[in-house]
Amino acid sequence: AADGGAEYKLVDLGTAIGVGSDDRGEEEQMFMTVTDLEFAGTPAYASPENFKDAKTISYASDLWSLAATLFHLVSGQLPFECSSVAAAAASIAGDLDAPAPDVRDRASEEARAAIGNAFAQVLAKGLEKRVERRYRTVDEMATDLYGCLVARGEGLYSAFISYRVASEKFHAALLYEVLNNTITPAGHRVIVYLDVKRLVKGQDWEQGFCLGLLNSLVAMPLLSLGMLEPLAELTGGPDDREDNVLKELLIMQALMDHEGSGGRLRSVYPILVGAPTAPGTPGHPFSGNFFADGSAAPVRRLADRVSPPTMRAVAAFLDKNEVSYLDDSLRRTVAQSIKDLFAVQAAQLWGSPDLTPEDIAEDSEVALRLAKEPPQPEMSLGQLRGLKAQIRALVPGIHEVIDRAFLAMQAAAAEPRGG
Repeated sequence: AADGGAEYKLVDLGTAIGVGSDDRGEEEQMFMTVTDLEFAGTPAYASPENFKDAKTISYASDLWSLAATLFHLVSGQLPFECSSVAAAAASIAGDLDAPAPDVRDRASEEARAAIGNAFAQVLAKGLEKRVERRYRTVDEMATDLYGCLVARGEGLYSAFISYRVASEKFHAALLYEVLNNTITPAGHRVIVYLDVKRLVKGQDWEQGFCLGLLNSLVAMPLLSLGMLEPLAELTGGPDDREDNVLKELLIMQALMDHEGSGGRLRSVYPILVGAPTAPGTPGHPFSGNFFADGSAAPVRRLADRVSPPTMRAVAAFLDKNEVSYLDDSLRRTVAQSIKDLFAVQAAQLWGSPDLTPEDIAEDSEVALRLAKEPPQPEMSLGQLRGLKAQIRALVPGIHEVIDRAFLAMQAAAAEPRGG
């Protein structure tokens, strides 16, 4: 590397065939690619299905090989016994219920200190011997690996999708699907935080939420009737319940109130979500106008008082995570928390008459989930297809907000710090 440090390169030559002497030892042969009718791959990094039935090899086999490569790169050791082809076949493809070793157990003491629990879990899942227990998609594994970088302070999320009510779960899922891994006009790859996609198995929800929100440039709360109605039940009295929706909004706003808070948030970009339009009515199958269809009605009933239980939870969260904040941030009323969101630039999930509903296969994950876990208000597959088109139409505006947030972050980093 230019700074004199080590430089690592990961190269994939596919099923390259080695040339040279045929009298190599068995251990050396473990790292040579084999190509014949029965086996294709490098034994030391090959998945169980490579050894058992080459016809079942899929993308999941590549994810195994990537996990094995990362394991070797980080620890200096292979995850399984590979002194010979026979040993590799027995250790990798023998007992399919035997877990892979923890990468920290194979690493040197010096290297072990730098390996986080989340990274170890990623490798363990990537090295699950049964395909159904392994990562389902490349994006899923990449998502978890990127989360490890964020936890180390070496990465950040472009956008944080904020939703806490069941009526918006499909809006959030589709927003993640159409936005994640897109490229902005300024050339930034968009990496999205959505807790159902980012939380590592066994991770505390608040810990994951904290990692996401404090390390995101743009927060995107979904404002809808389903989100506002519970807030209208808060009176601002001591008997109020602690409300997670309000808590999330107040934390976002506290981060925005104080640029030196310690978080990386640079913008809050609300998305106003109208109700699904009924079949046979104007606008079907798209969502309705948030302000015209009654979705905004609960705003008039919001208490113009601080809700003590939720505000105590906000203060505890900020203090626990060593986030500095202004005293005024703890005086924001329930009503003000929503009115402040209406006062900033927001995306409107309606008013796109020329859109064509997007294709969503009936056997896709989101369609099957719609049938199994129907939201309230109910939504058909046709309405889901219309919603996806409306959400995709928001992407250029979201890209613009993200690019501005990157510029703001860079400008703040370039400012001289006072001594």
